[in-house]
Amino acid sequence: MRVGVWCVLAGLGGWGCGGVVEDVSAPEKAQVRQSQACAPGAVYKVKDILPPEAPLPSPWSPVPDWLTNAQGTLFFTADLYPDRSILWRSDGTSEGTVPVREFVGAGPGSQGLASLTAVGTRVFFLVSDSLFGRELWVSDGTNAGTRLVRDLAAGTGSSYLSNLQAVGNVLTFFRRPSVDGPVELWRSDGTEAGTFRLRDFGTQYYLVPHVRPVPGQRLFILQDAANGTALWRTDGTAGGTVLVKRLDAGQISMMGSTHADTGWSVFILHDQGPITEVWRTDGTPGGTVRLESFGGSLGLLGVLGGHVYLSAATPDGAGLRISRVSLTGGDKATVTTVPNRFAGEPGAWPFVQMSTVAGGRLYWSMGIGTPGPAPREVGLWSTDGTASGTWELARGLNTSDERSSPLLNTGAGTLLFSNSDGMTGLEPWVTDGTPGRTGLVADLTPLGGSRPEAFTRVGSTVFFRAYSNTRGDALWAMPANVTCRTQAVDAR
Repeated sequence: MRVGVWCVLAGLGGWGCGGVVEDVSAPEKAQVRQSQACAPGAVYKVKDILPPEAPLPSPWSPVPDWLTNAQGTLFFTADLYPDRSILWRSDGTSEGTVPVREFVGAGPGSQGLASLTAVGTRVFFLVSDSLFGRELWVSDGTNAGTRLVRDLAAGTGSSYLSNLQAVGNVLTFFRRPSVDGPVELWRSDGTEAGTFRLRDFGTQYYLVPHVRPVPGQRLFILQDAANGTALWRTDGTAGGTVLVKRLDAGQISMMGSTHADTGWSVFILHDQGPITEVWRTDGTPGGTVRLESFGGSLGLLGVLGGHVYLSAATPDGAGLRISRVSLTGGDKATVTTVPNRFAGEPGAWPFVQMSTVAGGRLYWSMGIGTPGPAPREVGLWSTDGTASGTWELARGLNTSDERSSPLLNTGAGTLLFSNSDGMTGLEPWVTDGTPGRTGLVADLTPLGGSRPEAFTRVGSTVFFRAYSNTRGDALWAMPANVTCRTQAVDAR
C-alpha cells in the first residue's frame, strides 16, 4: 500500500507537495519514501556566518554552534581559526543577525566560545581571552553588556569550569582550581560580587553532573570510596545545597536521566550483575525512590504517560526489547521487541543513539552496528506505549561514527529530524509519529544533502545549522509548526 503525502504550515496553509510514502503499520514494514519536498518555501537561510576569508572550520568546531534560546533571542557562536571567537545574536532576519563581540585568544589552539547557558534574557559562556585566559563571561546581547563575570584565575591563567546550569535567576557551575584540585560548586548572578563558591567537596569525589533538574533545584551525584553514590541538590544558595539521599554503598554508574511531566527527574543506575535500577526523585529524601530493577544493562528511552521506558538488545541481537515500569512503581512489562533486519551479520547489534518524547509519542533512533565504528543503518522508531502502536518511520538517519541525526520536539506535536530517503542527502524531515505524515520538509542541497544539525526552537521558529550552498555552513530557520498531511490512499 502507498499513500501520497503533502506538507503545510499547520493553521497557515500555503505550501503543497506531492510524493509517495510507504505505509508502515507494523514494526517489520519498511520506511517512509517521499520524492518531493513538503514545504520548500517554509525553510529559509537566515545568514551566512563564515567570513569569505576564514578557513573552513573543523568538524569538531562547526560554525555556527551552541545555538541557545534566551527568552526569545537566539545566541550562537562562531570559532574562526586560528584564534578568533565571535558571539552572535539573531531575531530570525538577516539584518537582525549580528555579531555581539569578538574575542581573540592567546594564540593558535586557544579554546573558543562554548557552554552557552541562558539565564533569563542573558547568556553565560566560557571563552579564552588573551588578557584573562579562559573564564566565565555574560552577555545581554549588546557589546557594552558583554563582560567578564569574574577573573577566578588571576591574570592570563585559566579556570577549570564546567557544567553550567541555570537555577532560577542564577547560574550554577562546577570549578576545579587545578586539574587535580577539589570539586567546588559555584553560583553567579552575573556580577563579580554575586559570583562565589557555595561548597567545597574536596578532592576525593567523582562528580556526575547530568541528572535532570526538578523545579527550582539542580541535581547532581557525588561518588567516593567511603560514601558510595549519593544524590545532592542545590537551589543556588549555600544553605540550600544539601545531600538528598545515599543511593548505593558502592560507586555505580548513572547511564541516563530524563524528565517526567509531573516535574520528577528520572534516572537509571548500572550496578554489578549487571543490574539496571530505575529511580525517580522530586529532590526530597522521601520522594527519591527506586522504582524497579532489571537484569542486564538497559538504556533509558524516556517517560511517556505514567511509565518509564527502557531498551536493551535481545541476547542474540535479533531485536531491541522495549520495556516499561510505572512511575509509581510496579507494572513492569515488556512492551514489544523491535526486529533487527540485519541479525546474524557481523557486528550487527542494535543500539539506541538518541530518544525524545513529542506529541504524546516516544521516539528513538536505532542504529545497527558493524565490525567498524560506524553503523550500517540508523532508523527512526516511534511508540505510543503499545506493541500495536510501535513502528518504524525512516531508515536514512546519519550513519557517521562522529555525528548522529538530531531529534527535536517542536512543541507543536511533531518531531524534526534529519534523514535521507536515497533520493536526497541528509535533509530536514518532520513527523507526527505516523508513516503517512512523515516527510521531507525541504531539499536544501540537491547535490549531497545539507546535513542539518543543532535544531533549536526560539518562539515560533526553529533555527538550525546546515550547508550554505556556497561555502561552509549557514544559519537556517523554519516555522516550528511545519507538518505533513496525508492525501488519499492509493492501493497498489
